Amino acid sequence: MPTENNVDCPALHERAAGYPYGDRVPLTVQMLKTTTADPMPCIGFAYIKGTVPVAEAGATFPAWTNRLGAVSAVMPDGTKLGLRPGEFKVATWQPARPAAPRVTRWIDRANHLYLAGPMTGFEDFNFPAFNSMAARLRAIGYVVENPAEHGVVDDAEWRDYMAYDLTRLGLCGIVAVLPGWENSKGARLEVHIARELGMPVVNAHDLVSIEIAM
Repeated sequence: MPTENNVDCPALHERAAGYPYGDRVPLTVQMLKTTTADPMPCIGFAYIKGTVPVAEAGATFPAWTNRLGAVSAVMPDGTKLGLRPGEFKVATWQPARPAAPRVTRWIDRANHLYLAGPMTGFEDFNFPAFNSMAARLRAIGYVVENPAEHGVVDDAEWRDYMAYDLTRLGLCGIVAVLPGWENSKGARLEVHIARELGMPVVNAHDLVSIEIAM
C-alpha cells in the first residue's frame, strides 16, 4: 500500500459546478478491478512513453482529481491512469478544503496553446519548425501542445494522428498557426474545429513578437 502523500491536484483549488464529491477530494483510491490505459485505434499503446500503466484489483494508489471530479490513480513512476466509475472506490480523503464552484471556460485555458501547421510534404515532417516555435512559446510562459512531439508511429494513418491530436487540441484555449497552415488538410481541420468552439486562432510568429514587445 502506498504512503498517503497529499497529491496536489486541481480539485484542491477549484471545483466546477457539478463536482461529485462536495467539499471532499479523494486522497487514495482502491481498485475494484484491474485497469490499464485505453489503446488507440490502429496504434494500440504506441502513444504511451515507457511502461503501459496497470492498476491491479485490490491495490491502493494516491489519487489525482480534476476540477470536474474525474479521478486518476497515480502510479509509482508518477504516471496518471484515468479511472472510470466502477473501477475504483475512494479509500481515504484529503483534508476538507471548501472551494467555490465554478465552470471552466476557454479563458481559463488562455495560456494552454495548440500549435498547428503543415507537415506532409516537408523534410522531417516540418518537425524542426514546430519544435523551434514550441520552445519560443514555452520560453514566454505558454503551455504548448506540439504535435511534432507525438512522434511517428509505424503503420499509423493520417486519421490516427488526427484523432489523437484533436483530443490534445480540446485541452487548449488557443490555437497558434505556423506559416503554410492553409495548405495543410490537417491544420485546416484543426483551425475549423477551434473556430467552431469559439477558440482564438492566432499567428504563432505574431504571438511571440507581441509577447516579446510587451
